[in-house]
Amino acid sequence: MTATVDSGVGLSYDKVLVTGGAGFIGSHTVDALLEVGSEVWVLDNLSTGTVRNLRRWKKNPKFHFRKNTVTRYNVVDSLVQKVEAVVHLAAIVSPYLSVEKPDIVNDANVFGTLNVLRAAVKENIRRVVFASSSSVYGNQTTLPISENNPLEPVTPYGASKLSAEKYCGAFHRTYGLSTISLRYFNVYGERQSANPYSGVIAIFANRLSRGRHPTIYGDGEQTRDFICVSDVVTANLRALEAERGIGEAFNIGTGQPTNIKGLHGLLAGLLNRSDISPVYTDARPGDIKHSYANVAKAKDVLEFQAKIELKPGVALLVHAPSR
Repeated sequence: MTATVDSGVGLSYDKVLVTGGAGFIGSHTVDALLEVGSEVWVLDNLSTGTVRNLRRWKKNPKFHFRKNTVTRYNVVDSLVQKVEAVVHLAAIVSPYLSVEKPDIVNDANVFGTLNVLRAAVKENIRRVVFASSSSVYGNQTTLPISENNPLEPVTPYGASKLSAEKYCGAFHRTYGLSTISLRYFNVYGERQSANPYSGVIAIFANRLSRGRHPTIYGDGEQTRDFICVSDVVTANLRALEAERGIGEAFNIGTGQPTNIKGLHGLLAGLLNRSDISPVYTDARPGDIKHSYANVAKAKDVLEFQAKIELKPGVALLVHAPSR
C-alpha cells in the first residue's frame, strides 16, 4: 500500500526538501515527489525513520539523503539553499513521550521548525508545508472539530505543534514567507512502526497477528479520525500547490469518527483473530476523549478530500506482503 499521488495533483517545483523524509509519512511523501519527477533532498536523523523506507531510490540521481538533524541551523540552511520548497515533517511525534521529556520534544518540534523557517526566508523559498497535528485542539466538546475550535492542547507535544504553527503564521505575516500548516488527524498505513508511541492501528495489528491481547486505555469509547497515509501525501502535495490559504492551518482527516473498541473488532475480524479480546486499563495522561475533523475548509481551499475509507484501507495494510 505505497502512497500514490492523486492524478489531479500537478507539481510546479523541480527541487524539494523533505525533513523527516525517512520516516512513515515522510518516506511516502518522498516516493510521491520522485514519482512526479521532482529532485528531492531528505534530511533525517534516523531516530525513528529508516533508510529501508527509501531504498528503492538509492541509485536514482534525483534522490539525495543527508543524515543529520533539523536542530542544526547550518545543516538545514545548506539543504534549503538547494531547493524551491520544503515539506517539513521532522518531529518527535509522541504525545506520551512529550509528557516525560517536554524539553526534548520542544527542541525538535519548535526549535527545529524555527530553523526551517529562518532558512526559508534567507533563501527565498517559495513554499513551506508544515506537518502539524490534531493534538493542537486538546479535548473538545464541539464536534466535529473545525479550524475555528479553541486551540487548547493537553500535552507538551500538542503545545509544541501549536507553537510551531504560530511561527509559520508569524513568518508569513512578518516576512512574507508562504506557509501552510496541515493538522493531521490519526494517520495509518504501511511503514508505520508498532512501538509504544506509534499509531494504535499498527500496535493492534501487530499484537493480534502474534496472538496477543491488545491493550485499550480507558473504556474504548473514545473516538479518532483515521486517515490513510496515501491521502495525507495527496494533501501535502495539494498544500505545496495551493494558491489560497497561505499562512493558515487546515484539518487533514476523513471527518469520520471510529471508536477504539470498534477498531479492535475491525482488525480482529480482518486478521481472523476475533477470539482475542482486548485488555482494558486506565486512561493515560494526555489522552483525548473524542477527536474527528470537520474537513470543509481543506475541501474548499485546498481541494482536498480523503478518498480511502477505513475498512478497505486497513484491509490493504494488514494483508500487505511483508518486506
